[in-house]
Amino acid sequence: MKHWVKGLVFGAATGLMGAILGLSQIGTDFEQNVGLDWLFNIRGPIPPPGNAAVIAINKNAADSLGLPPLPRDWPRSIHARLIENLIERGASVIVFDMDFQRPKDGIDDREFGKAIADSGKVVLFERLDGMRQPVFNINGQQTGTIWTEQLVPPIPVLNESAIAIAPFPLPKVQVNVYQFWAFKPSVGDAATIPAAALQVLALSVYDRWVEMLKRAVAPGIDKIPPRRVEVRNAADLSQLMISLRHAFRSDPLLEERMEEAVEHEQINDREAGLIKALIRLYAGEDNHYLNFYGPPGSIPNIPYNAVITGEAPGLDPLALDLTGKVVFVGYSDLYDPGQPDRFYTVFTRNDGVDLSGVEIAATAFANMLTNRTLRPAGMTSTAVILMLTGLILGSGIYLLSATIAVPLALLLSALYIAGVQYAFNSADLWLPLATPILVQLPVALFVGLLAQYVAEARNRRHLKAVFGRYVPPEIVDEMSRHPDQEFSVEGESRELSVLFCDIRSFTTISESLPADELKKLLNHFFTPMTRIIFEKRGTIDKYVGDMIMAFWGAPVHDPGHCQHAVEAALAMLNELQGMRDEFREHNWPEVNIGIGINTGLMNVGDMGSEYRRAYTVIGDAVNLGSRLEGLTKYYGVRLIISESTAEGLEEIVLRRLDRVRVKGKNKPVFIYEAVGKQGSVPDELVNEVSGSNQALDYYFSGDWQKARSAFQRLRDTVPERKLYALYLDRIDELQSKNRKEGWDGVFEHTSK
Repeated sequence: MKHWVKGLVFGAATGLMGAILGLSQIGTDFEQNVGLDWLFNIRGPIPPPGNAAVIAINKNAADSLGLPPLPRDWPRSIHARLIENLIERGASVIVFDMDFQRPKDGIDDREFGKAIADSGKVVLFERLDGMRQPVFNINGQQTGTIWTEQLVPPIPVLNESAIAIAPFPLPKVQVNVYQFWAFKPSVGDAATIPAAALQVLALSVYDRWVEMLKRAVAPGIDKIPPRRVEVRNAADLSQLMISLRHAFRSDPLLEERMEEAVEHEQINDREAGLIKALIRLYAGEDNHYLNFYGPPGSIPNIPYNAVITGEAPGLDPLALDLTGKVVFVGYSDLYDPGQPDRFYTVFTRNDGVDLSGVEIAATAFANMLTNRTLRPAGMTSTAVILMLTGLILGSGIYLLSATIAVPLALLLSALYIAGVQYAFNSADLWLPLATPILVQLPVALFVGLLAQYVAEARNRRHLKAVFGRYVPPEIVDEMSRHPDQEFSVEGESRELSVLFCDIRSFTTISESLPADELKKLLNHFFTPMTRIIFEKRGTIDKYVGDMIMAFWGAPVHDPGHCQHAVEAALAMLNELQGMRDEFREHNWPEVNIGIGINTGLMNVGDMGSEYRRAYTVIGDAVNLGSRLEGLTKYYGVRLIISESTAEGLEEIVLRRLDRVRVKGKNKPVFIYEAVGKQGSVPDELVNEVSGSNQALDYYFSGDWQKARSAFQRLRDTVPERKLYALYLDRIDELQSKNRKEGWDGVFEHTSK
């Protein structure tokens, strides 16, 4: 399987793992307990809407009014006074999040009921009792249990007076609360306190609302009261809300028709806002995620005693202006961590003070009225997001090198966090956060980097197995550090430099030594020569008898392959000079070598048969390199390089030797002797080489007289140099045959 395919498979697996986790209950709880808390904490508190307030009952309020600490012990006549004062201060709806299931003083109860009835704006708490009931078969044997829930209304005198009664159960995850019910399916889709408060507030636009429902052909519209005056009590309101809930549930397109109707209706912003809130309420889910505004007290908490007396220490008098507000009455103490009605939330204070149940009810109501409940991503969106994040992170980390993959993954994760936080802050949209960042990212990093390590180790072993016999270890290490590059043994054409090194008169040497001594001599010769080739980034092609064949530029691309090949050849010649004393110590004959180097297009790769294969080079350029090694004896030099090799050299002293056409080749080439590196060649030799090159200029221009004079001077100065005698003889022959017309200076070698 190709590397990129493996990367995509790993990315898809990371995405699938995240999607499965994200859609499971474990993943949902993880996102709630970690991701959602993270989003709330980074966002911080936000201003609550001004249409809700809490009337806080607590120990301070009780002490101020001279009442018992617990509100259950208060006379209910005090609540009647509270209602009257709230109405005077402009409250639109009054919600009591308190239990009134037991009768107390009859006079007080009737006084409280009368105040409720006179206001026509009070929503009372209805207790929801749940218990397990045994299930029996026809033989009277218990077969199991079922969970049942039952609504327990307040006492009749209060129940008959209220405009609405409703429960307020809160789904809890361990000790945390994240959601609230708008409708409770387990008790016949009964509306909860926030939903009932919203509907009571919207009774001010009831007649217009009903007319719009009629025009939108809402199912069962004939079952609801046609006018506001006919909604007289809690029973009427409960039946109204259940009917509307069923209408929107049975006709999914009703929501769209009603929203279009609002856009075309000539109504003010307040009325339009209320009608839109009703549409969302009845068409929405049974439960919603709370969008907390901040720590306890974020929704204004007005002391109960302040409403009764008109003042309270440190209270801004403007806070008692409740015009148009929905007020929630219940136990709320901003200073007591042990208050009886409390819930742990992300905004629980460091001193342990939690949000009270009544403030959560007010929060839920405000969320629905202003359309700011949290909107979690749906199952499809969650799956797609987690699949994509897993695919991107997993594939990227697997396919890219660690030095790129890790910073890039962290950068992409930071951008994802920023995008999710922006959606949360600006649109109340809750997207998966904990699963991608705390599960998929670490898994992708760990598994991806581990896979890279394993693949790199396997690749290193493979490279060493394939190339370790031919190239130096540091080249193999370099190849293993670049897993993104393909180092293939398949044949490919590439410009390379090839070197042939041969021991002179090897037949004579082999005849003079026993076989075991000849083996020692060759090993002693090959070892330093191979080391030099490796040091100069060369690849050993083969050893054939006394001959070494090596090349440069593969398997790793080497732009300086010409330079490295020639530097290796010069180092080999110097090394051989130093080995002569060692050879004499072993009573071995003196060894001389000839080296030929050519540069050109060659085919390199793993070649051979099914029985034996080798990583080698073939082609005309290789053959020319072999011919050049053979010409070293003819010209009396130890190293010959081709014109194409010379063109790629820097700071090498070159002696031009000839323009030749070797056996089996039609195209002539200039050949050179690489004398040494500039700065290391003695001045006398540099001057000699310069004179030799000048003499050849005369020769190739056909000026035999100047060429003869120049070569004669060189021969007199350096009589042991075979090259000068060779050219003197060649000039004599050319002059005797009077070869000048059409002469191109090419000398054709007819032997290998």
